[in-house]
Amino acid sequence: MISLIRLLEEISSSPKALILAGAPGSGKGSILRDLDLKHLTTLNLDDEIIKLSKELGFTLNQKNTDQENRSAFMKAMQQATGNLKNNLLPSIIEKKESFILDGTSASSRNTIELKNQLESVGYDVMMLYVYTDLETSLQRNEKRFEKSQGEDRSLMPNAILGTWKSVTQNFDLYKKEFGNNFVSVANTGENETMKDIEKILQTYIHPWKIKDGVKKDEKAQMRSDKGKQKLKQDLDTILKSDDVTNIINNSVSKEEAQSKITQFLR
Repeated sequence: MISLIRLLEEISSSPKALILAGAPGSGKGSILRDLDLKHLTTLNLDDEIIKLSKELGFTLNQKNTDQENRSAFMKAMQQATGNLKNNLLPSIIEKKESFILDGTSASSRNTIELKNQLESVGYDVMMLYVYTDLETSLQRNEKRFEKSQGEDRSLMPNAILGTWKSVTQNFDLYKKEFGNNFVSVANTGENETMKDIEKILQTYIHPWKIKDGVKKDEKAQMRSDKGKQKLKQDLDTILKSDDVTNIINNSVSKEEAQSKITQFLR
């Protein structure tokens, strides 16, 4: 029979995994920055891509570059994603190390699969969800490269749209799946932001249209146009719905989130 003391030791020594969710520019890192997390490994695709950009010589300013650099960036993204999925994560899980996964969690299927896998091998798993409005996400992405003096990436603005949509739509699912180990922070801009999808596209997307992309054939162009129209409709629906109000009403302050994370990691 396992003694009570040994059982308590096993419970208290369970490895921890903190999964982050939030669109680019939501401010996930700023919430963690004030916490003492030096004992945790942080897995972040951006760090890998920044390292690869220095090794391979492509620019991190993806919103203002050419086809060659965009292609190199996408290959680096695939390489970094594969390394994370096939090497870094399995190694950490095998050693039962506690860690932070700093990503967007745009794919609910992949995120829930990872959560279930971690729990099946004894991990305690928590999610920090950070919401920001679409315009603020686009603004922060636009200025990220210059603000970091070239040390951080700015994505093509149209890449932000799909990620923001998925992360926002995933809120209720993540809240349900993670239960008591779910905490959300609303990190919105200081001023009222645009809710009109047409104005958002005109202000943040159209000025950065790719001018030297590979020309699509007629069918591919039709699929592309159809996908863009569907995304635009989905974004318009979210912006006009109560989804955002629901997220904000179910969020806590940065300080409350930090307190809950600290308790979880003990």
